[in-house]
This record gives sequence, structure tokens and C-alpha cells, in this order.
Amino acid sequence: MSTRQRGRPRDPAIDDAILTATRELLLRVGYSGLSMEAIAARARVSKPTLYLRYPTKGVLVFDAIFGKTKSIAMPDTGSLLTDLREAYDWAVDEFAAPEARAALPGLLADVSASPELANLVRATVIEPEYARVHALLKRAQHRGEIRCDADLPLVIDAFIGTAMARATLLDSPLDHAFSARLVELLITGMAPRPSET
Repeated sequence: MSTRQRGRPRDPAIDDAILTATRELLLRVGYSGLSMEAIAARARVSKPTLYLRYPTKGVLVFDAIFGKTKSIAMPDTGSLLTDLREAYDWAVDEFAAPEARAALPGLLADVSASPELANLVRATVIEPEYARVHALLKRAQHRGEIRCDADLPLVIDAFIGTAMARATLLDSPLDHAFSARLVELLITGMAPRPSET
């Protein structure tokens, strides 16, 4: 995801080549062995072209592993449960991908060690995606499917944090069955169902 715009419009083919090269190299050499020079060479672009789009390796890797669905419109079926299941399935697929598992430990260490990188990743990758999901939840709130005082950013944190924990710390499945269970839990809560009271 670019932080600067100058000159001619971006060529989507170049963007795709850069992101594909990044994912392929992550599987071969891991995050610590990854370099911007190697990515540029594999994508067959110049280093200035690469740095124009991605000022740091961390931002590039975040976009390569978590930006695959950014060009897809959020679902809008009229049902919060259906919309969230589809959107969260996308997130689970990104977290469960082999390149994500190869990148996350080193990437998170770099982000933790560098406030500058953390701010850049938040501004260019995380905040735009939060805004997309927030809009989905707001629509559901206007339809009356979510109570008006619900903490929507906290709901998003719960989704992302749970997937992150399963991808990095827990020996637990990260798949669509998990996705469906978590969506249902966060929508309905843990209160007894009417038939259980």
C-alpha cells in the first residue's frame, strides 16, 4: 500500500508482481532473510520503483500478507451474520496462509521495536481495513442488528486479535469452522438462548 503518489498512475501489474514476489520469497527465506533488493530483483522492478510504493520492508510485508482482499468490496447482504462470516473468512484465509505464518513472528518483533514502523503500518495498512469493517458494522447498527452503544472498534479488535493469537501463539485450528463459531459468539454473546432459560 503506497504512502506517496507522484508521476504517472500506478501500474497494477507492477503492484501484483511486487506482492507476489514478496509472498514467494517469504516462503523461501522467511522474514529475517527477506530484503528489499531481493524482492525488487524477483519482481523485475527497480529499487526506486519498489521504495516509491513501499518505504519499508515491514509495510510491504504487511500489505503482501494482509492486503489481498483490500480491492474487494465488503459484503452487504442485509444480514450482519452473513456479512461478517464472509468478511472474516477472508481474514482467516490471510492469517492461515503459509506466507503469513512465515512472516508474523519477525514482522511483529520489528513493529514492536520501532514506533515509527508501527505508526506507518497502522496508517497505511491497518486503519484503512478497520474503516472498511467499521462501515459494515455501522450498517448493521442502523438496521438494528447491533445495539446502539456497542463498542465497534473493540469488536474488530476481538476478531483480529483472536486470529492473530491462533496464527502465532496457539496450537488451534485457524479455518472457516473457527471463523463461523467466533462470528456467532461475538454477535450473540454468551447469554443463554431463550430455550435454555
